[in-house]
Amino acid sequence: MISAILYSSCTGSCEKYAKLMSEATGVPAYSVKDYKFKFPREKVAYVGWLFAGRVMGLGSARRKAKVKAVCQVGMGPELPSLEATARKKNALPFKSVPIFYMQGAFHLDRLPLPLKLIMKLKTKDIAAGLANKAEVCRLNEQEQATLTMAQTGSGEPAAWDISKFVDWFKTSK
Repeated sequence: MISAILYSSCTGSCEKYAKLMSEATGVPAYSVKDYKFKFPREKVAYVGWLFAGRVMGLGSARRKAKVKAVCQVGMGPELPSLEATARKKNALPFKSVPIFYMQGAFHLDRLPLPLKLIMKLKTKDIAAGLANKAEVCRLNEQEQATLTMAQTGSGEPAAWDISKFVDWFKTSK
């Protein structure tokens, strides 16, 4: 069982998810920067934002505690390939560490300058790809939310959904 939920948030989505998870489970949430372990290698869940397939801040969380679940937060829709990419790029080879994906909000204006410049270019590609897909078929809610975020530079996810994490938490006790 986990005794804390750690998070690293760039624009607020990871913090919001960690707090929602904390409310649903009764497990306290802490910023990974502010976290002081109760005992060495305490078992935690980690919530971090995605950048190029990497879960940012995961290394810091691993140095402070034993990460038993990883929640990756990104602006895009959930895709079947996300788990395999996360395992490969974040050295999470074992199925014993579940990986959850959660769509987060996107706020281009809140990003640090280097990320803002990268995402200004990337959002054009994302918007073009989803607009092309929308011409062929109807976008699902997550895809539509991603398209809006990419076109406008900000927006909310289709839903702040923590149900898969909560289901895992209930069965991992």
